[in-house]
Amino acid sequence: MSPGGEIPVQDFSIAVFDNRFSSFQKDAPKPTPIAGLDLPVESAAGNCEVIVYSADHQASMGRLTQERRELLVRVWADRIRDLMRMPAVQVVMPFENRGEEAGVTLHHPHGQIYAFSYLPPVIEAMSQSFREGCDLAKYATLPPYVVSDTASAAAIVPPFARFPYEMWIVPKQFRSSPDKLGPKEVTDIAQLLAKVANIYDRFFGCVCPYLMIVYAAPRGMEAFFPFHIQFLPLLRAPKKLKFIAGCEMGSGSFLVDILPETAAQNLRNVEASV
Repeated sequence: MSPGGEIPVQDFSIAVFDNRFSSFQKDAPKPTPIAGLDLPVESAAGNCEVIVYSADHQASMGRLTQERRELLVRVWADRIRDLMRMPAVQVVMPFENRGEEAGVTLHHPHGQIYAFSYLPPVIEAMSQSFREGCDLAKYATLPPYVVSDTASAAAIVPPFARFPYEMWIVPKQFRSSPDKLGPKEVTDIAQLLAKVANIYDRFFGCVCPYLMIVYAAPRGMEAFFPFHIQFLPLLRAPKKLKFIAGCEMGSGSFLVDILPETAAQNLRNVEASV
């Protein structure tokens, strides 16, 4: 970072700091209800942080060293554990938006970490599915969906993918949060982070824009909500963006024109070369 930036040093491993334009505040006041409107209101309590993966502006998830990616997994674990100590926080979600197509304006390798004081609708729906017995770990052992495999985790195309070529990194043993991972699991997760990012770039023939979302168990759901990482590529084919169409936005039902088994096979075809 240059002098005067948000990071006051020239070199560092991984930096985490509060977002200057945070959507949430640790001490957010409760809003005043609007007279005549029967709408529930709550304070925007929580926290928003920025996490910078490297001082090298040209770095990316796929180009970071294995050691740095392992450190990143441990930093996620530390920040989730620390932010969950805030009484108001219900769930913590690290994520990365990669590429201008994802709205990125700062091009150094970075992500964000949001701590919510409520359960967002998508996470609430996921929680219900996991509570009813959905077992992500079993998909890590089903060959038609596995793109890249390690001893303790796998990168898979889920059979319920919403985006063409969507991939998830899933531990083979249930873990509620990255702070529950053993050393070998941290190593394997870090290896797969690079593998997935590099597969996308090789498969699409460009720097692939994507959304990466790190899910850990919300408060009180540690017994059944599994830690996992979702990659949502914003391309459906080389040089062709995946747009969220009116039907998808209006209904919440995503339309994917490729079978997940076929997508997984297409990605496996380049997996060994990255």
